[in-house]
Amino acid sequence: MKKLSVWFDSEKNFLLAWLGLALLLRLAYIMKIGFSGLSMDALDWMDTAWSVASGRGFGGSWRPPGYVFYLAGIFSIFGKSVIAVKLFNAVLGAATVLLAYLTAKTLFNLRTARITAVLISFYPYFIAYAGDALSETFITFMLAAAICLLARTSVKPSWGNIAATGIVIGLAGLTKSTTLPFFILACAWLWWRTGKFRVGFMVGVFTLLTITPWTLRNYFHYDKSYIMPVSTPWFTLYGSSCDEAVWVESLEERDTPLKENLSQAIPKDWAYISALPLPERDKYCKEKALAWLKANPKKFRNLVYKRFLHFWRLYPAMAWPWQKHVAMATSGIYIPLCVIGMMVSWRKFRDTSLLMALLSSYTAVHLFFVVTLRYRVPIDTFVIMAAALALDAGMARINHEQT
Repeated sequence: MKKLSVWFDSEKNFLLAWLGLALLLRLAYIMKIGFSGLSMDALDWMDTAWSVASGRGFGGSWRPPGYVFYLAGIFSIFGKSVIAVKLFNAVLGAATVLLAYLTAKTLFNLRTARITAVLISFYPYFIAYAGDALSETFITFMLAAAICLLARTSVKPSWGNIAATGIVIGLAGLTKSTTLPFFILACAWLWWRTGKFRVGFMVGVFTLLTITPWTLRNYFHYDKSYIMPVSTPWFTLYGSSCDEAVWVESLEERDTPLKENLSQAIPKDWAYISALPLPERDKYCKEKALAWLKANPKKFRNLVYKRFLHFWRLYPAMAWPWQKHVAMATSGIYIPLCVIGMMVSWRKFRDTSLLMALLSSYTAVHLFFVVTLRYRVPIDTFVIMAAALALDAGMARINHEQT
């Protein structure tokens, strides 16, 4: 046991062990479920990516391009292979462990980094999504990469780090546009952390340069009549700002799939607006959504409250009992520890403020749209990191009392 402890003292050995374990856990799960376990959204992502890979083009702009082009790259080599996507997910999952480790080590300390790596390796949500073809595993990795680079740039603001940070932030934004408000705060954080305005400003410039080609594509695709940086939020906002959305958030917790008529969750004119050209659809949805928000402020406040609770649930509202037990044994512990970690680390506020900005801005953006717990998963890396801060503080206190 002592020899094993000494072996783990080496940073290289520790990383080899936990990255290897993270990869093996994900591969074992993928082998167990094989070709099954795909969500309906995953099939749509794959169809769009296959259209790109086979030369038929991207089509409309309902999906942001980041994950589509990632899948298209896989399909162009391996064909439309579900297993290839899942295997790449396993690798991305292990890489996320490494990125979180490096971020925690840069911002905090080695022990917090190690605790973070261990907890992420075993995290059930990350393992489960590796077995699907949804965008969650990819955006989790991209967000981890962006924040790792932000932390690195805050310590060493070289031009190479600044450019890499801005480009990766832009790619993350092209994967999930709801991350972009956080990255504005992140550029301000870099300015504050380094004391140099140009650092945060130039990261923002490289971010915009990365997003600009897709913006121009959309502009010319719609005959120079429509400007859309990544993807339009208005269609989704309208579906999230209506009486039907209130019905969705009023559903009770359950242990089995819904049996209700799900047409109650969709506005009655949804088929009509879905068939409209995007510029017309965007204008129509914007008017309808803003009109509903103006006419129903009390309903909207209640909706935001319910969505906040839904977004930060300790376990899914709809899941089999065993899944809820697993969630309570992991995220059910990590989320309260995250709050404690932020509180006990107040002296490290310059560093923890980056995590606070992410958790708060990412939550705030999602409160305007239909919420599912899986939308929170990409930031669970940093919930776990904050929980690791709490555990590190507890271990430090125990060691202090023993000495």
